[in-house]
This record gives sequence, structure tokens and C-alpha cells, in this order.
Amino acid sequence: MNIQYLLKELYYRRRRTLTAVFSLAVGLAILITINALSMAYNEAARIPLKEIGADITVQRAGDVPENLTGPVFACSAVTIKNDEITQIQQLPGIDGFAQALLLWVFDEDRFTIMLGIEGENPVGPGTLRSEVIEGKFFEKGKNQALAEVSYARTYNIQTGDQITIAGKSYMVSGIVDASRATKIAAANIYLDINDAQKLAEESKQVQAVSPFRTKDANILFIKANPKQIDPLTHSIKNILGEKASVATPASFLKSLGSLFALSDKFSLATSIIALIVTILIVLKTMAGNLAERTNEIGVLKAVGWSNKNIVSQLTGESIIQCLMGWILGLILSFIAAWLLGFIQVNIPIPWEMSPTPHFLPGGGDPVFKTLQLPVTISWSLATFSIILSVVVGAAASALLSNHISKIKPSEVLRNE
Repeated sequence: MNIQYLLKELYYRRRRTLTAVFSLAVGLAILITINALSMAYNEAARIPLKEIGADITVQRAGDVPENLTGPVFACSAVTIKNDEITQIQQLPGIDGFAQALLLWVFDEDRFTIMLGIEGENPVGPGTLRSEVIEGKFFEKGKNQALAEVSYARTYNIQTGDQITIAGKSYMVSGIVDASRATKIAAANIYLDINDAQKLAEESKQVQAVSPFRTKDANILFIKANPKQIDPLTHSIKNILGEKASVATPASFLKSLGSLFALSDKFSLATSIIALIVTILIVLKTMAGNLAERTNEIGVLKAVGWSNKNIVSQLTGESIIQCLMGWILGLILSFIAAWLLGFIQVNIPIPWEMSPTPHFLPGGGDPVFKTLQLPVTISWSLATFSIILSVVVGAAASALLSNHISKIKPSEVLRNE
């Protein structure tokens, strides 16, 4: 391959070169951007669970409590027995596990959503440890509680105050801003799970809806190998029965709407179309190049160039054009990704995952997790696109090599 000859050809035929490069860049930009957008929606669907260090949440639906006094179960989260929890913990593919206990508490002077959590566990609502804005996180075994900041303001609760929940007193160790975290299993007051379990076990209203014993829970948070999420979901439903409610990133993606639920199929179809168009552009460019340079190729053969030499030269030109197209396409893709990153996505949080009584103001209003669409160009996508560019350029040259072999110097020179 003659490098100097290659560069001069690209320069002196710069209109054709620029047309080919720009066309390839647009095709590759579409390919990269569509796949990046699809990956962004999949990543956005993971964020509500990711913020609490989980990939799966598990609940069980039950009956509506008849007597709304003291601690009661929300109908979307009733007892998950300790032996069932143990079975689930033993399933393959689980990397982290946490349990929690959500209760509605109807006291005479106020209504409280109370959540018992494992404060030391990095999976689940224990991640609220990083959201304490006043005071400190509660200490296990000391009858302490965290108050959510808006609830604390409503009832003028300060750190160090004593609050009464279902007849039991707790010292407020800290104020937490749960609005900055996920809206899954949001609560007004957070207790150590052991304290919450005692409240539930002693509540006649809880026992009337779903028998509860110490070490039982009603919400599970699971960190899992992504490849094991679907098998785990199936296994968990087999353990808990038909009333089990298992939330995964796929369920959040589905909640965004049918368009986003089909984003993978849409991106695949669009990618195939973009790939076909890119290959056709390269073939058209190469064919036009051959048509323009038939006489030149005949002369090269006359002075001793073999078919292999000529194919190698044209392949080099094609690959250089494809690499230039890849660079420009990648730049366009980064610009598109930056612009798309300004899009806000509202991910609906099902009522069952953050239940509030419907008869209270705002109790039935939809809850959304609002976030910027996380559009990024991954290294794997950029690497794939450059490999694709080189392969397409080389393949196009190989397809046209048969035409090059048919060009005869005698016929070309006779026509001159």
C-alpha cells in the first residue's frame, strides 16, 4: 500500500471524501445514539431500586384492615414469615439482603407512617444513614427514632425530643431528608426493625389482618446478580404465592409505558436499519470511486500493479474514510447524548411500594421519581462502532474486488 498515494487521493477527491465521511458519520451517530438512549432508559429504570442498594423488592398483598386504630398493616404489605424469608435468602444469585417492616399508626392526635429498618445494612432503607441532616442516626437497642424532615416540621419535632408511637416513647436522634433518596417505602418515622416488630406483634389490628411473629417482616430488599433477577423473581413468587408483589428494574421500565418497555427491540431494529444504510453508503462510495478511476486502475495495472495491490490500496482509502466517519460520528453522538441528558424522566412509583391511606389528603396521588435521563456513550459501544467501521470498509472493498479484477489495461488504454 502506497500511503502517500492514498493521502493524495483522499485530498484531491475531497468532495467525494467529505460526502462519504459525513454520510458514514450520520449513520454511525444514529446507531450509537439510539443504543445509548435505550441503555439510558434501562439505567433510569434501575435508579429507584439502586438508590436503596437493591435490585428487587418483595411484598405480599393482603386484606384491608377493618379497624384503623393503632398500628395496622397497609393492604399492600402484610406478613412475610421468617421461614419464608430464610428460604428466599438461600436462593442462588443473591448478593445482599435486607428486611423492613412498614406500619400505619393511627394515634389519637396524628397519623404516622412508620418503617422499621436494619440501620447497619447497606442494602435497603439503611442507606438513609447518609441523608441525616440534623443529629445522628439511631443506635440499635436504645429506643431511638429518625424523623423525616417534613413530618418533623409539621409537628415541630426537634432532635432530642421524645415522641410517642402507639403508646411507646422514642427519643428522636436525628432528622432525615428522605426526599433526596428514593420514594420506595417512604415513611414519617424510622425505627430499628426490632422495635417495629415488637409494635406489630403486640397490635391486635395487625394480628387480625395477618398473623405476625418476631423476626417476620413485610418488605424485603434484595441485591442480586443482574443475570439472576428473572429466575429469582420466579422463585420468590413460588415461595410466597400468588399474592406476592416483586418489583424489578424491568417492572419500572414497563411502568414508563409500552414505548420504553419495547426500547430494546426498537433500538435493535433501528440499529439494523442504520447498519444496512451505512453499508450501502460505503458500497455506493466505493462503486463511485471505481467508476471514476477505471482508467487510473487500468494504467496502474499496465505499469505492474497486481489486483491484490489495487484492492489493498482502495481498501486502505475506504478504511481511512470509515475511521474519519467514526470520529465525526462519535463527536455527533456525544453532542446528542449531552443534549438528551437534559431530558427529565418521571418514573412512577406504584402506590403499593409507598402506600398512604387514600382517605388522607394526597393519599391516592401518583408518586414519581424525577431524574435526568442518564445518557452516556459507553466504551463498549464506542469500541463496537470503530470495529464496525473498519469491518464495513474492508468488507465493501472485498465485495468490489471482483469488479477490479475485470478491468483490463488494454481496453482502458485503447479508449484513451
